[in-house]
Amino acid sequence: MGALFRKEMLRLALKAWIPAVGTLLYGCFRAPYQADADLYNLRITEIHYNPIPDTLFPSDSLEFIELKNLGTVEIDLKSLQFTGGIKYSFPVGASLSPGEFYIIASSENGFRHRYGFTPDGVYDNKLRNSSDTIVLTDALTYRLILRQHYGDSNDWPPECDGGGYSLVPVDPQCVGLDMDKAQAWRASVKIHGSPGSDDIPGVIDSMLLNVRISEIHYHPFDPDNLGGDSLEFIEIKNIGSATLNLEGVAFTEGISYMFGSDAKLAPGECCVLASNGSEFMRRYDMSAFDVYNGQLSNRGEKITLKHIPSGVIIVSVEYSDDEPWPNEADGKGYSLVPYKTSPDRNQNNPAKWRRSFRKNGSPGSDDPGVVIVNEVLTHTDPPAVDAIELYNPGDADVDIGGWFLTDDRQDPCKFRIPAGTVIGAGKYLVFTESDFNADPLEPGSFALSEHEEEAFLSADSTGCNGFCHGCSFGSLERGISFGRYIIPSTGKEVFVPMERVTLGEPNSPPLIGLLVITEIMYLSADGKSDYIEVTNISLMEVKLYDYNYPQNTWRISEIDFYFPTNSAVRAGESVLIISDKMDINSFRRKYGVASGIQIFTFKGDLPDTGAVLKLEKPMEPDKDSTGAVVSTTVYYMEYEKVSYKSYSPWPSVQNGKSLTRREIKRLGDDPAAWEAAEPTPGRNN
Repeated sequence: MGALFRKEMLRLALKAWIPAVGTLLYGCFRAPYQADADLYNLRITEIHYNPIPDTLFPSDSLEFIELKNLGTVEIDLKSLQFTGGIKYSFPVGASLSPGEFYIIASSENGFRHRYGFTPDGVYDNKLRNSSDTIVLTDALTYRLILRQHYGDSNDWPPECDGGGYSLVPVDPQCVGLDMDKAQAWRASVKIHGSPGSDDIPGVIDSMLLNVRISEIHYHPFDPDNLGGDSLEFIEIKNIGSATLNLEGVAFTEGISYMFGSDAKLAPGECCVLASNGSEFMRRYDMSAFDVYNGQLSNRGEKITLKHIPSGVIIVSVEYSDDEPWPNEADGKGYSLVPYKTSPDRNQNNPAKWRRSFRKNGSPGSDDPGVVIVNEVLTHTDPPAVDAIELYNPGDADVDIGGWFLTDDRQDPCKFRIPAGTVIGAGKYLVFTESDFNADPLEPGSFALSEHEEEAFLSADSTGCNGFCHGCSFGSLERGISFGRYIIPSTGKEVFVPMERVTLGEPNSPPLIGLLVITEIMYLSADGKSDYIEVTNISLMEVKLYDYNYPQNTWRISEIDFYFPTNSAVRAGESVLIISDKMDINSFRRKYGVASGIQIFTFKGDLPDTGAVLKLEKPMEPDKDSTGAVVSTTVYYMEYEKVSYKSYSPWPSVQNGKSLTRREIKRLGDDPAAWEAAEPTPGRNN
C-alpha cells in the first residue's frame, strides 16, 4: 500500500478510536462522521474569472463565484471549505436555504462597487484567467463535495475570458450534461453576470422548469406478440402551480417530438406520448396526447426534454436495463416511475426511480405510492424484540392497511397489516415481534431468525407478483441491524449490516468492520499471482477465530478460504491470501513482500470478470437455555463485501495493476472506494 493510504488509515484509526470503544465488544467500530447527503445538492452556478476592469478596481478585484442550493432543505455550510482554485472557509452560522445563492468574491469593495450589494464572503487567492479547478470539501469528513473545472480555450465561451461576461450553466439546475465540459456552460445574458440570481435567457418561461418526466415504459410486456415497441409510452408532468405553454419544448434525445402551440399543461396534469396511438388506446382505453417519432431503447438511453428557442435542458434522464435500475421494467410488464410524485429536476439518479405499482404502468395519472422495508433487527435478547421497519420514500401519505409482512416471499400472506394504517410522506413505521408473532400458534405468525432469512412487504395476496419490497439477510451479531443503503456513486440499493440500530429514524451509515479488504489482484500479468489483501484498521489485535470455539475461523466464502486456527492480525497489519498457483517464496520475490508479512494460500485464482468477495466472521453456536450447544452448524456474519467487476463503474485494472482501496471509510461494495494502481501487497506494515 502507498504512503498516502498509510497516512489516511492512521488518521482514520485515531479519529475512530474514541467512538469505537462502545462498539468494540461487537468486533466492529463506528465509521467516521459521514458527509450530509444534502451537501451534494450544492452547485457552482456562476464563475466570473476574468472580468473587465473598472477605473477604480483591477480585473482580479472584481471576480466572484456563485454557489446555489439545488436541494429541498436548508444546508449548514459551516464545515465546508474551498481548497482548490480559491481558499475560503465558511463561517459558523453560514447556511443556505433551498434555491438560494451564496456569493464569494475576490474583493468586498470591488464587488460592492460594481453590483451594489455586499458579497457573503471574500476568498483568498485569485481565479486563473486561463483554466482552473475549484474544489469544495467537507472539513469534518475530508470528503469531496464538488470539483468544478473551467477553461478559456477550445469550446469554452470566449466572451467570458476578459469580455465582461461570466460563465453560467446551460441548464440552471446543472442537469443532463457533464459540468466539466465546455458544452455545459455558456456566457451570461448580461455583461458582468447576474450574481445572486439564475441567469435564464428571457426567451424561456422559468415555469417550464417545473416539467418532469414522470413515467417511462420502454420495454412493455407483449403477450400478443404485437411488437413491444408499439406499446411504449413516455409521460411528463407539470409539478408547478401555473398552467404551462409547451410550445417550443421538444424531446431531442431518445425519441423525437416537438410540442406545438396547442400544447398546454395544467398544474398537476400529466401528458402522455405514445409510440403507437391505436395500440395505446387498445391497451389503456384512453387516447395519448400524441405519437412520437423513434423508439425507446430496450437496453437504455438518454432522454432529453429541451426548450429549443433557448437551448435550456428542462429535464434529462439516462435509464438502463441493468442494475441499479429496476429490472422489472425490462420486459416484465412494469414501467419506470419516480418515487416522488413531484421529483426534483435531477432525475438521472436510479435511486430516485422504481418499478410501477402495477403491470403496464399508470399513464395519465400519478402511480400509487409505495412503502419499502428499510431496516430489520433479527438478533435480540429480552427485553429487546425483533423488528421490521417500513419507510415511505415518497411525498404523499400511503395507506398500507391490508398489506402483508412475511419472512418468506413464497408465502406472502402471513401478517396482515391492520386496516387504516397510514405512513406519512418520508416517515417510518416499526412492527415488532409483538405484532407479527403475538401468538406463535396463530396462523400467519412468524419470528425472524438470527441466521439466514427474509423480510418482505407486499401490497396484496399475490406477493411479488404484485408490488413487493424486501431483503434477504444472513447471520447478524446480537444488537446489529440489517439496513437499506444507497451506494452514492451508483445509486444501487443494498442491504448491509448497519453501524447502529435506528428504528423509526433515518438509517445510520453502514458498519465498517475492524478488518477490511484493501487490495485485490484478480488480473495478474502472469495469471498465477492473484491475491487479496486484508488490513486491520483498528488499534487492537483481531483474532481470526471464535475464542471459545477456535476451530471456527474467519473465511472468504467466494474462494472457499478459511483462515488457519489461532491466526490473528495485529493492529495496522495487512495479511495476504494468494493463489496457490505460485509458491509463497516466489510471490515474495515477485512483489518484494517482506518476510514478516503473513501469507496464506487459496486454491485456484480470482475470476477475471468479477466476483463477490465476502469476508465473514463465525457466529457463536446455537445453544439451549442451559448453555449447551444444540447445533454443529457454523453460521457466519458478513463483515465486508466487495462485488468487483472488470467493467464500469469499477476501475479498469489492465497492465498488471491491482484494485486498490483508496477510501476505507466508504463501503467496500462502492466502486468509488477503489482505484487501479500499481500492486503493493503487504506494504501497509
